[in-house]
Amino acid sequence: MDPCTNPSGDDTRTVVVVSGSNREVARPSAPRWRLGAAGLLAAGALPVLAGPALAQQGGFYVGVPVAVERLDVRYDKAVDNTDPRNMSLSRGQVYRADASATAATGSVGFAAGYSVPFGTSGLFLSGEADVADAPGTVRGRLEGAGFSAERTQLGENWPEDWTFETRRSYGFTLRLGARVPPGSGLSLYGLAGVRRLDARFGVDYVGCFSFSLCTAEQLVPGADSYDESFTGWTAGAGVERRLGGAALRGELQYTGYGSTERVIPYDDLAIQVPIALKASGVRFQMSLLWYF
Repeated sequence: MDPCTNPSGDDTRTVVVVSGSNREVARPSAPRWRLGAAGLLAAGALPVLAGPALAQQGGFYVGVPVAVERLDVRYDKAVDNTDPRNMSLSRGQVYRADASATAATGSVGFAAGYSVPFGTSGLFLSGEADVADAPGTVRGRLEGAGFSAERTQLGENWPEDWTFETRRSYGFTLRLGARVPPGSGLSLYGLAGVRRLDARFGVDYVGCFSFSLCTAEQLVPGADSYDESFTGWTAGAGVERRLGGAALRGELQYTGYGSTERVIPYDDLAIQVPIALKASGVRFQMSLLWYF
C-alpha cells in the first residue's frame, strides 16, 4: 500500500483510482532559514570571544565549496491490517519491507565564516555557515511483502520503484586546528557541525484496491511524491593552505542526516501505512577561500 495525496500541497500525484478519504500525516519541519541564520549569528559572535588573540592570521572570509558525496538512503515501509474493521484478505497482518540504495551526488555552494587565531601558538577556531545547491538522485527498488507471489493485492506491501532527489543543503560548522608549523600557511584541523538536507521522495507502484483477488488486468498503477527535510550532524577533518589573502581547503566529512517518518492512513479501507527514510553520506569537499 502506498502514500496518497498530501494535504499540505507539497505533494504531486498521478493515480488512476482515487481512494476515499486517504490523507497523510507528516511531521512538520522548521522553516529552512533558521539553520542558516543561527550559523551566521554564531560566526558573528566569534570576534567577541577572540580578545587580543587576533594578532595572527584570522578574520572574516568567504568561499566557494565544491563537493562530491556518496549518499546512502534506507526506505522502510509497513502495511498494517490490524484494525478490526479491516475486510481485506490480509486482515490481522502487518507486512514489512525495506530497501537501501547508494549513489554519488555533487554540490556547489557559498560559505562565510570567521577565523580566530590564539596568540602565537598556531591554534585557531573558526565558525562557518554555508548553503549549497545539491542536485542528485538515489534510485532503489522495494520488493514488498505479502501472501501472493506478486505482492500486489489489497493489504499487501506492494513493490515500488523509488527515488530520493536531493535539492539544497545548509550547514554550520566549527573547525579547531593548528598551523603546522606555527606561523606557517599550512593548517590541519578537525570539524563538527550540523547540516540540513532538503529532498524529494517519490514512488511508482502497481496494486489492487478490491477486497477480492485482483487479476493482472485489474491492477491500478500510480505514483506519489512529497518533500522531506533532514537535520543531522557532521564530523570530519581537513587541511588548508594559505596563499596570501586566499586559501585552498580539502576536507573529508561524514554526515548522519537522521530520519523522517510519517503514517499514511487509508481510513475507508481500515489500513495504515507507516513509512520512514534514513540518510547518511561521506563527502569529499574542496573550497576556495578569500580572507579579509
